[in-house]
Parts: sequence; C-alpha cells; structure tokens
Amino acid sequence: GIEKYLPQEVEEGEKMTTKEKVFAIKSYIASKGFNYEGNLIENFYLSLKSKPFVILAGTSGTGKTRLVKLFAEAIDAKMLLVPVRPDWSDSSDLFGHVDLSGKFNPGAILEFIKKAQDNIDKPYFLCLDEMNLARVEYYFSDFLSIIETRENVDGKIVSDPLVDEKYYKKDTAAAEKYGKIIIPENLYIIGTVNMDETTFPFSKKVLDRANTIEFSFVDLMAKPSVNSEALPKALNEENSFLKTEYLYLNDVTDDNTVTTTCFELEQLNQILLKANLHVGYRVRDEITFYMSNNKNADNLISETAAFDNQIMQKILPRIQGSSSAIKEVLIEMFQKCAGDYSGLTGSNTYEQMINCIETKEC
Repeated sequence: GIEKYLPQEVEEGEKMTTKEKVFAIKSYIASKGFNYEGNLIENFYLSLKSKPFVILAGTSGTGKTRLVKLFAEAIDAKMLLVPVRPDWSDSSDLFGHVDLSGKFNPGAILEFIKKAQDNIDKPYFLCLDEMNLARVEYYFSDFLSIIETRENVDGKIVSDPLVDEKYYKKDTAAAEKYGKIIIPENLYIIGTVNMDETTFPFSKKVLDRANTIEFSFVDLMAKPSVNSEALPKALNEENSFLKTEYLYLNDVTDDNTVTTTCFELEQLNQILLKANLHVGYRVRDEITFYMSNNKNADNLISETAAFDNQIMQKILPRIQGSSSAIKEVLIEMFQKCAGDYSGLTGSNTYEQMINCIETKEC
C-alpha cells in the first residue's frame, strides 16, 4: 500500500522539509500505480539537484519515461518529451538551422528552452526519449560542452549561449523571437536509454557529465491498493527545490563531506588507474555535490547508500571491455567495497564474490 509513503500531516503554513517533499512525491507516484524499487526516487531527486542532466538506462518497458512524467506531474513541472531520431547527426536537429532561402527553422527543443528561460521560477523537464538511437556525441555535443560553462552570476546560474543571435544569420524575425538562448537554471535534461542491439554505446564524454541511473526492476505481481479518496495531491514546487547549489567544489561548505568523499575516491582511483580508467576532477566534484545534497536533506538516504549510488552511476559505467586488466580492476574494486573476501569457498572468483555478498554486510 502507499500508506508507508504518506508524510506526517504538515500544519497549515508550516514549510515541508525536503525529506517530506520527496516522500510526498513518492506517495503521488505510488498512487498512480507505479512502484519503483528501493530509493530510486530519492536517488533521481539527488541526481537532478546535483547536475541537471540525468540518464535513465534499462530494458524496454521498465517505466523510465513514466518516471520522468510522474515526477514532473508530482511537483507541477512543465515537461516536453522528444523522441530521438536515428538520423540526427548534429545539433541543428535540436536547436534549428537556416534553410537555403535564409529562413530559420527552429529545432525540436528550441521553443521549450525559450519558454523555460522566460519562466525561470518553474522547473522545466526535457525528456530525450531513446537518447542513444543516434550517436549522442554528434547531436548533443554543443549542449555537453556548454553545460560546463555554467556559473553563478548574482544568484542566477547562467551559461554561455546555446544558440547565439549570429545563429539566425539574416532572419531578423527569428533572432528577435528567440534571441540569445542559454541553458536556463530551471531546465533539467533527462535522457532515457534502452541498452539493446539497435542503440549506440556512450562515450566517456557523455558518461562523465551525467548521472546514469540503471534500473531493470519489474514486479508484475505488484498491484497498487489505492484508496481514491485519500489520493495524495501534487506539490506546486518552485525551481529552488531542484536548483543546484553547487557548481564548484569550493561551493561545498561542509569540509567533512569533501574530505571523506575525496579520500574514498582517491582510493578507488588508484585501482582504476591500473586499467587507465581513473576519473578526473569533474566526477570528483559531482560525487561530492551529490553527497552534500543528501546530507543537506537530513540524510534522505544513508551515507553508504548515497556513495553506493555514485559508484554505480559515475564510476562503473566507465568500465567497459573484456580484457584481463578490466577483470583485475573489478576484483580489486570489489575487495575495496566488500572488505577482504579471502578464505571463502567457491571454485572461481564469481562464486567467491556471490558467497561474500550473501554472507556479510558489504
């Protein structure tokens, strides 16, 4: 049932804490008949808050697009769903291009970003459905580069222009209508990804800039028991609920979180170095932002669970291939995360790992 999600009654006029809000979102989504496993919704919230670019990966039909839709509904955010086409080869498909007669034709998402820029207090969710049907680096490279130029100017987060006035060439009407378009602070990009034979793998450039949440949990027997009179209401959230507080490591004021996170990552990096898979400063910063956002929300999930999510989302997706170096790295990472697992029965490494997970707290 959804009772376990319902937050304690909040007095009129009292402000809900972040924890209560996320609980309310969870109960709203559960009331619509969708059960997402474990702390997936908390994780999705923390990922969006840490960086406005999240990738949801998993097998087809596990509710990735639905999660974006329901989450947006639950906080009353605007949403646009854009199905990615296999023939997208550069950024003009997204932002627009000037045709031979000199007229500017807007791309699939330009209008939506313009609206977001004009209504800065409301969150805007842009969902790129089946994002890897085309090569992400080809059509999304401008965005991936410009998201790194974000900075805080007088309390507002601004970026370099995604589309500059020069882009419209001689079409002055279009230049006037759209003007200089940046990545506004209330725009959240969520890509959904099916990992199958029709799609392209991601490059490190994409993986480094996103939280990649993988879920394949399906419980076909779960039937929601919903009391229609007590349906949870959607929240009416301002953008501050999701707006990122951190752009640089120096922005994180809690030295303890920074030190602990960096120390753990440095140890993991020493292992990854052996297969040339070590992470850089961007990944370090974004994992620290995630850990800090979790702490600021009264530990939305436990610290261990939060760090676990970050290893899963920022580090493991980079490890690809079938060489013996990859195997060694995975075994060493397992030993680091699970503690020493020697002295266990099992004829091979895999069996030993499984026995370790089943018999002790990792």
